[in-house]
Amino acid sequence: MEEAAAAALLQVLFETLKNEVSLVRGFRNEAEQLTQNLDMIHKFLSDAEMGSIPGEAVKKWLTDLGNVEFDADNVLDEIKYHQLSKQSNAMKQKVLSYFSCCLHISRAPSMAHRIQQINGNLGVINQRAADLGLIGRLAAAVPTLPDVARETDSFSLDPIFIGRDEMMSEIVEQLTACFKTDVRISILAIVGMGGLGKTTLTRKVFHLLKEKDLFGSHIWVHVSRFFDPLILFNKILKGLTSPDQVEIGDKEGVLKKLVDALKNKSYLLILDDIWNESVLKWEEFIRPLLRVSSMKGNAIVVTTRSMDVASIMNPLRTHELKMLSDEDCWSTIKEKTFGKENVPSELEAYGTKIAEKCKGLPLAASVVGGVLLCDKSEKRWHSIKENWLSRYEGNDIEQILKFSFDNLSLQSLKKCFAYCSIFPKGYKFKTQTLIEYWMGEGFLKADESSDMESMGEKFIHVLLRNSLLQITERDVYGNVESCVMHDLLHDLAASVLRGSFKEDEITQVRYMFLEEDSIAVLKTNEKYLRTLLSMYHRKDYMLSNFESLHVLTFGSWDAEELSSEIKKLIHLRVLDIDKLSIDYLPDWIGELFHLQTLRACNFRLKKLPSTLKNLRNLRHLYITKGVELFAEIGRLKLLSGPYSFLGWATRMATKLKSSDV
Repeated sequence: MEEAAAAALLQVLFETLKNEVSLVRGFRNEAEQLTQNLDMIHKFLSDAEMGSIPGEAVKKWLTDLGNVEFDADNVLDEIKYHQLSKQSNAMKQKVLSYFSCCLHISRAPSMAHRIQQINGNLGVINQRAADLGLIGRLAAAVPTLPDVARETDSFSLDPIFIGRDEMMSEIVEQLTACFKTDVRISILAIVGMGGLGKTTLTRKVFHLLKEKDLFGSHIWVHVSRFFDPLILFNKILKGLTSPDQVEIGDKEGVLKKLVDALKNKSYLLILDDIWNESVLKWEEFIRPLLRVSSMKGNAIVVTTRSMDVASIMNPLRTHELKMLSDEDCWSTIKEKTFGKENVPSELEAYGTKIAEKCKGLPLAASVVGGVLLCDKSEKRWHSIKENWLSRYEGNDIEQILKFSFDNLSLQSLKKCFAYCSIFPKGYKFKTQTLIEYWMGEGFLKADESSDMESMGEKFIHVLLRNSLLQITERDVYGNVESCVMHDLLHDLAASVLRGSFKEDEITQVRYMFLEEDSIAVLKTNEKYLRTLLSMYHRKDYMLSNFESLHVLTFGSWDAEELSSEIKKLIHLRVLDIDKLSIDYLPDWIGELFHLQTLRACNFRLKKLPSTLKNLRNLRHLYITKGVELFAEIGRLKLLSGPYSFLGWATRMATKLKSSDV
């Protein structure tokens, strides 16, 4: 899993590098060689993403490849920085022209040498890819979808059913009412993330209605990733007749058979685990189905992980599954482990803590209950309380959750999902802030219809609709203001990003949320960090050492001025100094030419320096009401859109009036 995911994420970065090589001037030969190498690497990554080569060898290869990509990104970013520097002040351009020319000449050998080194490293990696057998597989490589989750059925009724009785009764009542209507087909949708118990709930509903004997036929069809109307019609026909029914290869033929099978019969059809997002495909399925039976009062129940998928089917009602309570998770574990027996008192305290770690996921409670059933020793329960499940024991959970990750259509969206794991578990992050971080890392690309911010909002929407993020707050207009990631999804995201670490396993961390116990990792990874989110300030590290930073935030720090070391961070895209108690912004802030977002909502700040006019890439400026602006702020053209200075500053100022900042 990790190899394919890492390859997918690296593809995003290398695609960006290929686009930026064209900006290089003065190193034509080296740049052309770099382009060729990047093209070859891109092909290798496509093959690696399919997981068609040995895991350990690929893991090492991808790690080395990521390091070279990191160096290449920094070199190209530095070249762009110096180009922006030369363009920063039109009035001084003539005066600086001779100096800039000399600077260009003096820098060229150094840049050329660095690009040559990168080309050399890529050449070695290319050769290793050939040794791994990648080259021979490129021609025959055919993209494949991930393995489908195991097929569901209507018979595997789970005897443990806790926390969903009210919703089950409500759905049964609604379907009973549907049977009595004059509507040809009524559709109900059950939506929730993987592991929430959609299939288990639907099975209970299916069996209760079967016992009521309201509908003439009861059919269960597992759909999954491949939504092919002809295949589905054949599965429905088998459910109505016999599993031995020979599949019919043409739609007309199978629909005629369905007309005969459903003659004078109403039906309840379960379509379990749908992923289809195509309106046309759904219509290709539902329109013929509306005509195969003359009976009214038929019902379809669909289960899906995505609200977008559910909305395509225009359901009469949509039931969104929520997390179970900790008490329900503990009840599930107890019943799985002890049945009707009493739980030994020495295990009760461990059990309730383990239930909290399930974070409301019935699947997790069931899996951990099965593990505890095999070993009811106090030592084993203590181990799981402290360390959760081993990778092997938790594989079922991981695979089900990973299926949602695999289904994300864009590699850049996968990268954005993984990036969310830089926040601690349970952390509520602001969606707009997260979008700005994604932009700062280069994950969001504008297209003809959407700028980067709009693309970020779409990504948030997709992650929410696929249950990969959960809403924690909305603003007064109903817009999503903050989100949180489920702990088990956080584990998955961290494994993809490789941003999780242990003190004895410190290796090139790129994204980091600085906490008290992680200072050793910070010091070891100064040159590699691209995001540093600091909740407090440490005086024992030098900011100028973090030469590759794209995103930097400060925690509370009683400082009288902004450290001049920050101006050496030439790659910086996001700078958040909201919590710094400073009176002014220094003039050198205008030398951070790549800066896209500046947060300076500090009530002590009275005036903005005129050098901000040089920040032509600045898109978001957060300040408090009453800060004196500079005359040439209109030169910052990227502040003129819907995410403009005025819109965000006013909105932020309004919020800050009632805040404790």
